[in-house]
Amino acid sequence: MTRGDKVVNTFYRDLLEVMKTAPGDVYTYYGETHTYRELYEIIKKVNTLLADRKKERILLYGSKSLFTYGAIFGILFSGNTWIPLSTELPPNRLIEIIKMTGAHLLISDIPLPDEIARFAGDEGIGLVQMKDLMTRIEGKDVELPEYHKDDVAYVMFTSGSTGTPKGVPMTHENYINFIRNCMEILPFKKYDVFSDYHDFAFDISIFYLFCCPLVEGVFAPVLTQEDKVIALRFMQENHITVWSSVPSVISRIQQFYPSKSPKTDVRIMFLCGEPFSLKVLKYCLENLQIPKTYNFYGLTESGVENFYHECSIDDLSKYEPFGYVPIGQPLPGNDIRVSPEKELLLSGCQITPAYLGDVGEEKFVEIEGQRWFPTGDIVERHGGVYFCKGRLDSQIKLSGYRIELMDIEVNIKRFQGVDEAVCFVTERGEKKILTAAIRLQSRDGFDMNQLKDFLKREMPGYMVPAKYHLVDEIPVNKNGKIDRRGIKVLLQSA
Repeated sequence: MTRGDKVVNTFYRDLLEVMKTAPGDVYTYYGETHTYRELYEIIKKVNTLLADRKKERILLYGSKSLFTYGAIFGILFSGNTWIPLSTELPPNRLIEIIKMTGAHLLISDIPLPDEIARFAGDEGIGLVQMKDLMTRIEGKDVELPEYHKDDVAYVMFTSGSTGTPKGVPMTHENYINFIRNCMEILPFKKYDVFSDYHDFAFDISIFYLFCCPLVEGVFAPVLTQEDKVIALRFMQENHITVWSSVPSVISRIQQFYPSKSPKTDVRIMFLCGEPFSLKVLKYCLENLQIPKTYNFYGLTESGVENFYHECSIDDLSKYEPFGYVPIGQPLPGNDIRVSPEKELLLSGCQITPAYLGDVGEEKFVEIEGQRWFPTGDIVERHGGVYFCKGRLDSQIKLSGYRIELMDIEVNIKRFQGVDEAVCFVTERGEKKILTAAIRLQSRDGFDMNQLKDFLKREMPGYMVPAKYHLVDEIPVNKNGKIDRRGIKVLLQSA
């Protein structure tokens, strides 16, 4: 067993020990609580269900119930690979994901959309409902397999340039290095209450899914749209002590209470996924009075987060010329390079071994015998810390999601009557608006509402443009390629 294998096996033994022995609560939601003992009973049943499966891909479609938390850990403790299916994605998009996984088993704690149930039946994919599992299986005590650092722990999907999602496998070593860094850096306390704001298929979930139980903490899931919109009330009434989200969530609180100083129990603010403005930082430090606020940066392909910066009140003046919090310094285990074009390249133990199906290998490069992942992000170093200055390519970040604009464009062009489409982001203050410029074969009979309905069936809501322009021509640059900047400037000045 290699040193890396030993680290992984120790990590899972420690995690399982908490699940077996922790006496307190593991789940809270407005007064509804569940214990680690209850969670472990669910884990045992899922683990028993999967006893004869090893290194298989197991699909999980669920709400943020105790059942789903138990299923996640049950899958990982059985030595299989967890694949979260987002309940926020339209069925057609999920079917594309399921096809790519080649999985033979789907576990769910809520009813499946009819389209997915039919597809699973046609493809011979086994379906297991958690409530049925709880009544028909006698769970046996969990015995961990021997883990290898290069075995795949989970697969998450990002937007792809071909119009279909792209699967990113993460090995045990890939993500555990990030969790170990968090446990070293962040001042957690025993019994901390961790917010669970984002979807399980958004890789920020890895942060709280593993850090929380390692301190015998409590999950506090966001279950309704009201919880999301009125995040402050959720923080206060569930006594959150560790908050994790994209910065725009805090920006919305600031919009509701711009001059007040709302009281919360939050001690640690873990923000990531999009630019973190100094205006929001000032609100965190002065209004919310968060003792410890951090900015993290990373990508799905690189094991959740690769850079971090611990914020201070001095940042407000020190980084005022930039307007944003730096992404800081790389976390241990992450190697970095900056190209002559200022593109950030990442290497080290957190980089995915390959995309699912071995597609996209051209995204990786070898330099002096070392494998690197070009992030597409422009970075600059100032005063010993790094700042992310935007993108080199056609990829954007919106609400924390990394989106290939070409993915949206391909789907728009699939709609009958569309000849060409170009997508870009316009800004109104701090609000970013996803916009599409569309050239039609003919405007006769074209129905924009039908196009919007089509896109909602094919893509997640955060990828559906909010604004549309019908244009007669789409500008190209001197190389004959679509001039994204040109079309943006043209429409903004129109």
